[in-house]
Amino acid sequence: MIVLENDNLYAEINLIGAELVVLQQKGKENVLWNPDLAFWNRTAPNLFPIVGRLVNDRYQYKDCTYELKQHGFARDLLFTIRAKTKSHVELQLTDNEETRKKYPFSFELVVMYELFEDQIEISYRTSNNDDKKMPYSVGGHPGFALNLPLDNYRLNFHSSFEADRWLIENTFYTGQKQPMKIDSLLNLKNKYFTNDAIVFKQPKINQVTLEKINKERIVTVGSSSWDAIGLWTKQNAPFFCIEPWWGWADSCDSTGKIEEKSGLHWLEPGQEEMVSYFIQVH
Repeated sequence: MIVLENDNLYAEINLIGAELVVLQQKGKENVLWNPDLAFWNRTAPNLFPIVGRLVNDRYQYKDCTYELKQHGFARDLLFTIRAKTKSHVELQLTDNEETRKKYPFSFELVVMYELFEDQIEISYRTSNNDDKKMPYSVGGHPGFALNLPLDNYRLNFHSSFEADRWLIENTFYTGQKQPMKIDSLLNLKNKYFTNDAIVFKQPKINQVTLEKINKERIVTVGSSSWDAIGLWTKQNAPFFCIEPWWGWADSCDSTGKIEEKSGLHWLEPGQEEMVSYFIQVH
């Protein structure tokens, strides 16, 4: 377990999955969800090399079929420490014989955490070390603890906007969209999550705050570059997830061919890309 701290924040990161498991203002409670097998066994997994699920948990690439489970394999693998200071750490994952059975590319994924006053910034730097183009998606999945039923909370998007909710059935996109008009605030209700997450692709907002109806703020999650944002909980579960994504799951009618998959980023040989998001603790 890696510990980071500054004058305001304390954080713990598990080397398995490079997963943030504790984030709190000093002297206050951890804002992250503590896994409970009755609801969800994760806290803030990192998603790579896919976000979401593939139809039949498999894909085709150059006439070969590969099996890859939901959200990819990075969340279950041991990362190594690349660099560390008191308030910053870089954790590295590279391909090996086992990853290449599921994902036939030579890569480096570096997950970076850095504390700034009351925020933690999470960055993903993905490098293609192969001699061929490499497809990938990456994302975060932080879950925040709720100490009251869901309808005591709301999301504050800090501006009014209209967006399409991409509808999901059995973890895949149906191709249908539901227009939503949000006047800055969205009061949370279990019925919104009966069929999985609320997903906005190419969102028109760059931050969202989880707060109580009484206006007590808990956390703000934001990014200037996310491809999509997922908002998710399970029925009557004491957690809520705000998920920044660079990619998304398959549609029900997906062909399974990786070259035709929507939402992927492609890196040329030797190319790297970095994306990031932040969590502000109130």
